[in-house]
Amino acid sequence: MAATKSLSIRVDDEVKQQSDEVLSTLGLSTSSVVNMLLRTIARNRAVPAELFTTKPLDTHAERNRAYLEKLDRGFEAYRQGLCVRHDLIEDDE
Repeated sequence: MAATKSLSIRVDDEVKQQSDEVLSTLGLSTSSVVNMLLRTIARNRAVPAELFTTKPLDTHAERNRAYLEKLDRGFEAYRQGLCVRHDLIEDDE
């Protein structure tokens, strides 16, 4: 294993408490997340752009929710008879 260095940072008490609550639900520690961030910066030679955005990030969960809502609307239209039935066309080569 590579040698490690200790890192000391100052952070607002409330921010630390809130982030610890979130991270604990994910099974992560502040140290592990800082380590992941530093590795990402070193690997990409850049700070992740997501850190500079002011709008919520598009997450997989949000995209999945939107997709499932679209499917639900399609099923509802089918149940109401709003869909047009088409015969299957097979290409016989």
